[in-house]
Amino acid sequence: MYLMLKPGIHPARSPVGSRWRDRCGMQGGSLVDALLSLLLFSVGMLALLKLLSSALAESANAQYRNEASQLASALVARMWTGDRSVGSLQSRFGDANASDYQAWLADVQSRLPGTGTAAMQPIVSIDAQRHVAITLYWKAPADRHPHQLQVQAMIAD
Repeated sequence: MYLMLKPGIHPARSPVGSRWRDRCGMQGGSLVDALLSLLLFSVGMLALLKLLSSALAESANAQYRNEASQLASALVARMWTGDRSVGSLQSRFGDANASDYQAWLADVQSRLPGTGTAAMQPIVSIDAQRHVAITLYWKAPADRHPHQLQVQAMIAD
């Protein structure tokens, strides 16, 4: 069976749609629409990847902040377990060469990144009223600036 067509009509085109597109000047519009939708999809995917990478970075930062908090709490706990006199606290933890401080410092350096340099060493200060101030620094490999955590406690009798 053969399909009979009027002269001048192409079988792959609809005569109604062809006339409408010709009148409105919309030839090739579907290609532009496809490219625009592809561009919008790509921008959306890039934004999603940026959001994912920042979420991972913040997750790592929260983990290091938690580690620093646990390390400071562990140092305060060590101070509570021994002799709590001012002289004893300052000799055991206020001196950077004391064995108790060095043991805690080794733990800090193994758990927090970037603490190996002298500028990033933790600071422990103990005053005459046994107020303790601990400042911990760390810098993850992807960070531009170091982070810090400050903890204050009072060691009473």
